[in-house]
Amino acid sequence: MIRHPYRAKRRTLLTGAAAAATLGAAAACGDDGPAGTADDPIELSFEWWGDDNRAGLYKEAIDLFEKKNEGIKIQSNFADFPTYWEGLTGRMASRDLPDVFQMDYSRLRQFGGNGMLLPLEGVVDTSDYRPGFLDTAKLDGELVAVPISGNTLSLLYRSDWFEQNGVPALEPGQTWDDYKAAIATLTPALGEGKWGGGDWAGQYHFMELWLRQQGGSFYTEDGTALNFEQPDLVEWWGTSAEAYAAGHVPPVEITIEWTTDGLVQDALASEITWDNFMPSLAPTVADNGGTLALTAPPTVDPNNLGLYLKPGMQLVISGTTEYTEQSAKLVDFLQTDPEAIAILGTNRGIPATNVGKDNVEVDEYAQAVIDYEASVEQYLTTPPPAPPAATGAIEVKFAEIYEQVQYAEMTAEEAAELFFTEAETLLATEQ
Repeated sequence: MIRHPYRAKRRTLLTGAAAAATLGAAAACGDDGPAGTADDPIELSFEWWGDDNRAGLYKEAIDLFEKKNEGIKIQSNFADFPTYWEGLTGRMASRDLPDVFQMDYSRLRQFGGNGMLLPLEGVVDTSDYRPGFLDTAKLDGELVAVPISGNTLSLLYRSDWFEQNGVPALEPGQTWDDYKAAIATLTPALGEGKWGGGDWAGQYHFMELWLRQQGGSFYTEDGTALNFEQPDLVEWWGTSAEAYAAGHVPPVEITIEWTTDGLVQDALASEITWDNFMPSLAPTVADNGGTLALTAPPTVDPNNLGLYLKPGMQLVISGTTEYTEQSAKLVDFLQTDPEAIAILGTNRGIPATNVGKDNVEVDEYAQAVIDYEASVEQYLTTPPPAPPAATGAIEVKFAEIYEQVQYAEMTAEEAAELFFTEAETLLATEQ
């Protein structure tokens, strides 16, 4: 088996929140035939983030790929979202990236801006993508990714709990104050260990939504600086302060111990999140006797929900791969092979290709996502440019510093000043 020059240094991502990248090497094969044949196959590495369910689906699709491409073997690994990016970010410096891997839009520039991603125009088949999707896969006009699916922000909520307690579901255009009033009613009605919603203020994507609802943005157009001021951040973190102090959202001492989503453990009645989480969360909620539904997130301006359709996730090819043709075969297979699409279903969202959408089995939960996106289509606006390379680190800092506010170790004003110092340093180092 021909080895990739970086293969001996490749790290294997392990599942679980405590997982870490550990050294691993590909096993050597005999030289029974020319490379890329059944006797001596080329080995590609493929990695993604996700849970055991997604891993099982990918494994089935990979088995099918190997059956149809006998000269290629796939070494696959996965981890939960934070561990995945912690591992890949560390490995990027040593050019130790998988041949093919899942990409998040917020980290596209971090990896693609320094030549670590292979340009894909003319390499992969781009003829069948739904309109607009490929626009979010380009950096400075160059295609460096292909979208797997699309998604937008939403409010996922337990419709059974809302109905049982006489709380009407939010409709598109209802305000942040409407949402806070809803969870203030639900939390005491639900009883101990359950809350009407989660604390939304620690997630930078939600602040971006809030800024967009006011005509603003998180970053400047060129991605070199933050596009808001410290008082704006203090105001944002204050949007949940009253709910947090009143116990209407769970305290950080509780949520920091959670290893699964609050909806699936019957702890939350609602949360702002990406709509493509619906198909993966709803079945467990149903098994628990509940009903999950989708609606638009709260807004500052009823005429501007701040929403845009972004890639739920993307596929990229490493700029260091020796196996461009074989890597492209894997990407095209996962995106356009009807059998593979049927296996993967809507676990990763509604497919971005026409053949994908036509061949995927749409269950009631995927249909709910399709219906939701149709209901907010009139509000969808142009996506922001791919965020700066430092976004992954900034996202982590945003959450970490907000935790200090939750623990009452810093005031919101002190935390905002610290965040700006940290963010500006991170942005400067990436220029």
